[in-house]
Amino acid sequence: MVEDVQRALDNLRFDRMVKAFCIISPDTIVYQSTLDPDTEAMVTQTVSLYQGQISQLTVNTEAGLVVISKIAENWLLAVLFPPNLSLGIAVVKTKATLLALRELDLNILKTMPAKPVEPIPTPTPTPTPPPHPSEPEVETTPETRPPTTPPPSVEIIPPPVSTETPPVEEAMPPPMEPPPVGAVEPPPPPPAPAEGRIDLTFVPQGGDALLAALDKGSPVGGTLFEKFGPYARDVLFLVDGKRDVKTIAFLLGLPEYAIVEVLEFAISNNILAEPAAA
Repeated sequence: MVEDVQRALDNLRFDRMVKAFCIISPDTIVYQSTLDPDTEAMVTQTVSLYQGQISQLTVNTEAGLVVISKIAENWLLAVLFPPNLSLGIAVVKTKATLLALRELDLNILKTMPAKPVEPIPTPTPTPTPPPHPSEPEVETTPETRPPTTPPPSVEIIPPPVSTETPPVEEAMPPPMEPPPVGAVEPPPPPPAPAEGRIDLTFVPQGGDALLAALDKGSPVGGTLFEKFGPYARDVLFLVDGKRDVKTIAFLLGLPEYAIVEVLEFAISNNILAEPAAA
């Protein structure tokens, strides 16, 4: 169903690093496109040149980096990323959507219009208001000038005098004196790790619920998405039993503590295997 396709595209729609995307049919018809017209025309022209021989292709454009990947039977997924994003991260971020789309029959998209065309309303001319008649200028002569003194019935009240004292500027603290030469302050001790936290050399292993966690429609996948957002799936896709926490953080460009939080949640929910006892 079309709703299943929309659900699979949520991985890209809610990813802050994804600028736009589209699905291209084997006959080069564009569906579900959020690309701008120039980038979309460039993508379709590139796909038509390769004539169904694309497995994965990256194209650098003025709008950014476009990753074109094969879904199945010459159906293609094109995703536009910022130009400064590394190719490895861009490829990883398309995997979740590709896996979800490969389980669907994309021919359902042919039952809906490829590009919904909205009627362009004809502009209605705005009537030009008639010019306002210019008011006649009144020449002021010494005889017609208004009196400079108020009439006797008007009482002039002087403005109240403010009795508030102006704010006094707070005195700036004196500058700190530099430490004497030769005196080196010891660095503060690092914070003690919380009980049960994994260190940066920990190598995560897949668990029983790993495949279910990659599906946003599953209970554990929905909880993972609500708690951490789209990047949690990127972390799980890099779990291969060889990469440690520090390597995963480097590949995704994320802080190491964020990777640790996702892995600890995944271990406690049987998404990843328990760490081996020391």
